[in-house]
Amino acid sequence: MPRIGSPSPAPIGLDSKSPGTAKGSGASIADRIVAYPKQNFGQKVGDGECFTLADRALANAGAKSASDFGTVAPDIDYVWGAAVSLADVRPGDIVQFRNYRFDREVVTKKTGEIVTDTDFQERTPHHTAIVEKVDGSAITVLEQNVDSSPVVRNQLFFKDSGPTTVGNATTTIKVSGKFWFYRPQSR
Repeated sequence: MPRIGSPSPAPIGLDSKSPGTAKGSGASIADRIVAYPKQNFGQKVGDGECFTLADRALANAGAKSASDFGTVAPDIDYVWGAAVSLADVRPGDIVQFRNYRFDREVVTKKTGEIVTDTDFQERTPHHTAIVEKVDGSAITVLEQNVDSSPVVRNQLFFKDSGPTTVGNATTTIKVSGKFWFYRPQSR
């Protein structure tokens, strides 16, 4: 069971009737999930795989992991809880990627000259990250194993936008690939 459909309209996961706090803690499961990679920022967690960071963050928070929702194998699009839409993503949710990429093009007009800067953020063909912050069209994630990195923070985009002009710079973002958002479920 690699992926699941849309969530039901009833409260799910951290929105359900359960208090959503881990045993012995006043922090919500979402807060505890986000705190784990922050505590390990700049370090390699376990074997350094992206799955390991998410798996340990969920275990630390008292939440179910991908193995509770289906098979875990190197090239499966894991399910991490109840599916949520991009509009409903919040800190503590898990992102599962498949061939994700975004391209950001910034065109700057300087005294009659046009300078184009293209920045692309290529993700691994198969990747997992933890949502730290949602800020408009950008989502900040905590992740590891991005080009063999330890736990790092990255700002990602999940929908095309632009062109948007601020001052003399015009920015356009193009997104490709697949991605799924999941709300962790308590054990």
